[in-house]
Amino acid sequence: MIFREKLVQLRKSRNLTQEQLAEALGVSRQAVSRWEAGDSTPDMINLLGLCDLFGVSSDYLIHDNYESDDDMPIVKEKNEQISEVKFKKKIYHLYAAIGFTIAIICSCISISLSNNDIQFLISIFTCSTLSFCATVQYYLYFKEK
Repeated sequence: MIFREKLVQLRKSRNLTQEQLAEALGVSRQAVSRWEAGDSTPDMINLLGLCDLFGVSSDYLIHDNYESDDDMPIVKEKNEQISEVKFKKKIYHLYAAIGFTIAIICSCISISLSNNDIQFLISIFTCSTLSFCATVQYYLYFKEK
């Protein structure tokens, strides 16, 4: 999509007339009409005004091959890094869940095999602590989603 098409789309998405857009930028309605017709382009100050008004980057407006700000190379790179971090966090949560599950099973076995009151109390305490930690871990995992 080229600049003039993006400008029309952005203006219409905000339910603005050419007159209202021109007033917001401090230019004539004819200037906006020429931009949308492709007869001229806004100067740097007006381009930045359009970016501020519509909440888009100048790269998005001036690069015909950008369909959104997500198409910018730096944004793509950052999104990939964020996805990688999220994947690693999921793996860490999975490892923690497996570890907690194994520890709880071992604690339960220890409770059932305890010979005296001290071993029994230690096993109960360990099992309770692990259960609490597992609950917090699962809460934090699902809170992120």
